[in-house]
Amino acid sequence: MASKSSSSEHRPKRPRLSTSSKGVGIGIANANDIPSSPHYQVSYAHRSVVTCTSYSSKHDMILTASQDGIVKFWKRMGTLSANNSSANKSSSSSGGIGGSGSGAGSGAESSGQCVEFVKSYVAHTAPPACLVMSEPDGDIAASVGEDNVIKFYDVGGFDVTGMIRVSKDYKCGGAAAFVGEDQNLLAVSSSSPSSSRSSEKAKAKVGAIYIFSSVTLSATPVKVINIHAAPIIAMSYNVKQHCMISADQKGVIEYWNGSMHGQQRYISSSNQGGSTTTDSTIQDYDNIDDVGSDDIANAEQKRMDDAAYATLGEAPLPERNGIKFSSKFDTDLYSILKKKAHVISLAMSPTGSHFAVYGSDRKVRLFDYKTGKTVVQYDERMKVYDAQVQKRQERGDTSSSSNGMDAIDFGNRAAREKEMADTSILDLSVDKSYQECGNQSLWLQFDPTGHYLIVPTIIGIKVIEWSTNKCKKVIGKGDASTFRFLGGCMCLGDAKVDKQMLLARNTGMSAATNSSDKDGPKLSDALFITMSFNKRRFFVFSHKDPMTIGDSADQQEAAMNRDILNEAPDAEDLLLNNMEGPEGEENKLGKEAILRTTMGDIHIRLFPNETPKTVENFCGHARNNYYDNVIFHRVIKSFMLQTGDPLGDGTGGESIWGGEFEDEFIRDLRHDRPFTVSMANAGPGTNGSQFFITTVPTPWLDNKHTVFGRVTRGMDVCSAIENTKVDELDKPLDEISIVSIDIL
Repeated sequence: MASKSSSSEHRPKRPRLSTSSKGVGIGIANANDIPSSPHYQVSYAHRSVVTCTSYSSKHDMILTASQDGIVKFWKRMGTLSANNSSANKSSSSSGGIGGSGSGAGSGAESSGQCVEFVKSYVAHTAPPACLVMSEPDGDIAASVGEDNVIKFYDVGGFDVTGMIRVSKDYKCGGAAAFVGEDQNLLAVSSSSPSSSRSSEKAKAKVGAIYIFSSVTLSATPVKVINIHAAPIIAMSYNVKQHCMISADQKGVIEYWNGSMHGQQRYISSSNQGGSTTTDSTIQDYDNIDDVGSDDIANAEQKRMDDAAYATLGEAPLPERNGIKFSSKFDTDLYSILKKKAHVISLAMSPTGSHFAVYGSDRKVRLFDYKTGKTVVQYDERMKVYDAQVQKRQERGDTSSSSNGMDAIDFGNRAAREKEMADTSILDLSVDKSYQECGNQSLWLQFDPTGHYLIVPTIIGIKVIEWSTNKCKKVIGKGDASTFRFLGGCMCLGDAKVDKQMLLARNTGMSAATNSSDKDGPKLSDALFITMSFNKRRFFVFSHKDPMTIGDSADQQEAAMNRDILNEAPDAEDLLLNNMEGPEGEENKLGKEAILRTTMGDIHIRLFPNETPKTVENFCGHARNNYYDNVIFHRVIKSFMLQTGDPLGDGTGGESIWGGEFEDEFIRDLRHDRPFTVSMANAGPGTNGSQFFITTVPTPWLDNKHTVFGRVTRGMDVCSAIENTKVDELDKPLDEISIVSIDIL
């Protein structure tokens, strides 16, 4: 879905991939090295929604952060080839489904778990806003929290090296990046102040960028950069050209200088002719025995530091930052502002030649760094996918297309996209504290060569060769019907594993090492780590598809065991693993249901304690797919929406036990409010499978119909169904159906 830029935008010639160009980390671009499995191999849990991921290629370490302020370190392990996995099934079973700590990782290589848990920190007392890694190797990492605390980490030693409790005069925001040649400075955006309570001083700092030092750990920034007029959404540092690119809520994209080298040499040369040079000053320090010499040295160092910081944040220069434009009006950097959109995610190519942005208008734009011109853009709006589905329907093609979606599946995914669009991921006006996804965001990324753009979409993670506008592969295509992947980090090449340690830990299991396959060339240990919308797990994709190994029983076992229970399971984990918690009966009944309809999702709170038989019947039908594709056969405006009849005319349906069952009238559960979920019947004790959702209070139904739930979210979907056009029998003219029901 590549589209050319409009006539008012620059249209450069299609660039060609140079066969002699070398990428960063893996050499010549090779799409085959990027994982392309349609199903994730394994997933690991946090106690809360996973909001950030980052990867250090030098140390082969993965960092993840969750909404509860926890930062975890994970070591990449070798993946297991398909041929070896079956041979080692018995040996890997001893590892079970794993757990956190050293015990979980001891069988990582033999069980194909890909990563091994190393350490975790309670890094923040509030949700972390971002987690970033130094460039290009990832020696240092930093997390910035909503508690106004910055933590620095030694990635190789998986340890905390410093903390900055930022002064209350400087409120940190949600974007950060390391800056400078030495990568010991951290640029952090300022938080957007509330309009009513914020002081004039705080409002004056809107759009400010704070520069903090990981060396001095000062609570106040070493410099404040003011080039934006609105809160900053994203930043990315071009380590090749030492230039930072930042984008704000108004859609403005700015370049600014991040280089400091050469400033001290400039100061020294400028001091010739009256002042001493840097060298003579140091010699003078050596000749002074006075105790005050330390103060003199510190003052001189501060003067030199201030001079070095002086150019930080200045406009970029061609000779210093490699740009080829003199004015932003000669670029396409205002194109997003003109569309009244803003940047959601910004990614810099490791080669420094290009950068990409994901806009709130659902378009991905690729820019040439030096010219600031748009190279190509990709349209990821829902109407593009909707048009594809409609075209197939017009052709009479009911099978899944090349993008893996049929009409029903598309409706399910469209409902999930609508739910995501109502969060701060796409709508900045939403208060993050009142949403399940917390600080989650969409993440664009380049592969280490810069030749491939990694884009999270409705059909999975696209790997696009932007020079040819070809989608080379889609990661997670099979699981994208269940999860909305948001992107994460790419880990290419083979894992850096101490083989002696591995042999010592897996005595007698040397066959489990990832050696060359007899049936073909060995695949690399490349991984792709991704987050998922509203999920407390991160998902690991490799070249290995667990759903294609062995017979159906093996595949079913792999599907159950790939979700590692390294944290206490929640209701979703229990459901996925077909397990019962300590209150087994209540979990069996379910506490919440999500009706995924062709018009959107409806979230329902159930009352298993008050109406156990009714809830058991409803949950049993839902889990057995009894309600799948069942239509809303009766819709009466200002009254109710009725469904649950497999015949679709109001005459069918039975209970999970066969026949009918008795009513459960509860004094405190009444039809006293709209969006009440109640059983339909033909008289006392005639409950089957049909149920309805009221849209107004209906007290005349009390003690006639069993109330077993309330709608908690998706009232707008109920109202949309209520207002649909119906025939003389109150049946919608355009069919509206239940795609599926999830029980939590």
